Amino acid sequence: MARSQPYDTITRTIHLRPTVRSSGALLTTALLATALAGCVDGSRPTTTSVTASPSVSASASASPTATPPPDRDADGIPDSSDTYPDDPKNTPQQPPVSLECDTGNDWDALLTVRPGKDGRPDFSEVWAAKPTSCDAQTEIYPVTDTEKTALETSKYEDGEITTLYEMCAAVDPEDTYVEAGFAASSEQIPEINAALVLCPSYPYAKQWRETVKRGQVDVDLAARGRIFGEGTFRVGKEIKPGTYVTTDVDGCYWERQNSSGDTIDNYFTNSARRVQVTIRSSDYAFSSENCGEWRPAR
Repeated sequence: MARSQPYDTITRTIHLRPTVRSSGALLTTALLATALAGCVDGSRPTTTSVTASPSVSASASASPTATPPPDRDADGIPDSSDTYPDDPKNTPQQPPVSLECDTGNDWDALLTVRPGKDGRPDFSEVWAAKPTSCDAQTEIYPVTDTEKTALETSKYEDGEITTLYEMCAAVDPEDTYVEAGFAASSEQIPEINAALVLCPSYPYAKQWRETVKRGQVDVDLAARGRIFGEGTFRVGKEIKPGTYVTTDVDGCYWERQNSSGDTIDNYFTNSARRVQVTIRSSDYAFSSENCGEWRPAR
């Protein structure tokens, strides 16, 4: 029986394929060769923990950091897509409003009202041109909280504030609202107050406020039956007894009536600078035609 040869006399050739691509592959081949050598020596192979070095070719150079887009107000929204690039709170603003205004030249000037502070438009460019009247190119609807307050004050029902912009833009010294002694009507008072919300620094703001003040006195008198116009009114219920006057009338006729509708007293004039009547508490009604507005005599 042939005797087997000892392990140490056996020669084995291990072919290792050279590699230059990865240091990790070289390390793996070396470990394999060590393990086989251990088997030849008759000893158990020892497992050794080896940490492979990262491949030089696998490491990529760091890419340069991209430059962030401009953001002037630092609100996180790039200026290119930021509706309000200078306002970090992004408060809604009315866009610039174009007005065609009469400045006394042979042509109408195109002036611009730009967004201002606190939601109020900036009329400084328009006022510098001193236009006597202005027309907006498009309808204007409230955007800012101030404009919404102005709309609410005006009591307009159509939802737009175009007229308020036109009122604020024109600086006519001969405007009715600027006239000394003019009293705004009950319809004009809220409109003027609304314009003052929109442009409190209006060049004739003081005159506007005086007009409103005088008008409010008349509104209060009318509510108490102390100012009234044409028609027939019940004395003591719709109008108060007292002495009343009207001015600059043509074809004015008035009469005091009893409860039966009979005439107690009457008067007619073709033209007069001033007409006066005393309505008594015993009168049932007072009627007038073409006499204009009756006001308490002073």
